Amino acid sequence: MQFVYVLTSGYNDIYYEQLLLSVTSIRLFNPNSNVVLFCDTKTKETLIGKRSGYENFVSNLIVLDTPEHFSQVEVSRWIKTSIHQKLSSDFLYIDCDTIIADDLSSIADLDIKFGACLDKHSLINNHAKGNDFIKRDKKLGFNSYLSNRHYNGGLIFCAYDPEAHKIFERWHELWLFSKSKKIISDQASLNMAIYENDTNFTELDGIWNCQISFNGLPYLANSKIIHYFATDSIFNASPFIFANDNLFRQIKDNGFIPKEFLDKLKNPRSSFVSESRIIAGEDMLFVINSSLFQSIFWFKRKIPIFYNFLNYLFSLNKKIIKYFLIKINKRKAGRIEYYN
Repeated sequence: MQFVYVLTSGYNDIYYEQLLLSVTSIRLFNPNSNVVLFCDTKTKETLIGKRSGYENFVSNLIVLDTPEHFSQVEVSRWIKTSIHQKLSSDFLYIDCDTIIADDLSSIADLDIKFGACLDKHSLINNHAKGNDFIKRDKKLGFNSYLSNRHYNGGLIFCAYDPEAHKIFERWHELWLFSKSKKIISDQASLNMAIYENDTNFTELDGIWNCQISFNGLPYLANSKIIHYFATDSIFNASPFIFANDNLFRQIKDNGFIPKEFLDKLKNPRSSFVSESRIIAGEDMLFVINSSLFQSIFWFKRKIPIFYNFLNYLFSLNKKIIKYFLIKINKRKAGRIEYYN
């Protein structure tokens, strides 16, 4: 069994820093594991000095020559959909934006060929991006949305088996087609490859890819892997302490993980900020997932002066509404109801 990562990174992003956190955590709970890292030649040239700490945790580095005209994101997808060709055993692919929370060896006991977890732990008809998945599939001529399931590519188990490799090969082929249609994401192609080969696919329990910011709470207590970022999230405001720009900056500046965070890696399931809330309920989630709310959040981060102005107007409007509600209530009931 091999645990596999793919890294395409430069000096100005945080992907290496995420990788270092993940491979450090995998060694804490899986000290004798075989950890394989794939990267491209450009990334390998940067893995020196403060970006060389990964060497203490990675068993084998595989450097691939990739198409020169591809962007960094495209290189990442090209490698990710091709890794099965370079491996000679069962493997578990793991995204870099993860923290390992337990022993992973039991994945081999499932006796499956190919497995992944639901994206956001949701069926498509309940998913905040469900309509987007359907539109994208139809644009590409895919029909995997008919299954009402969309799987996340951040955690994939693949057995050393021709039938399992067939899914990978089809994934790579469909991703190249998707790229030709200007869709760089690899999840539509992954899901179509799974849909076409569903007899060799097994849906994994959410504990294997606990996407904490999106319905992951039921899986957190028994989580094997905590997946703290999502590619379609504009918020970047996870309550998980390892999803922290300041932490990534410290690792980038110093080349190592600060001791306080190393200690917290030993118990990642409890590593959350002190000020956080659980948001649930259909109405509340509908608001949170709306374009209106996301726009307001964007203003708060990017144009705080405008956000403060909007907030003042809404606050003033709330006071005016409250005033008139009290007056109306006085007339009807002869007493005052308080509206907060």
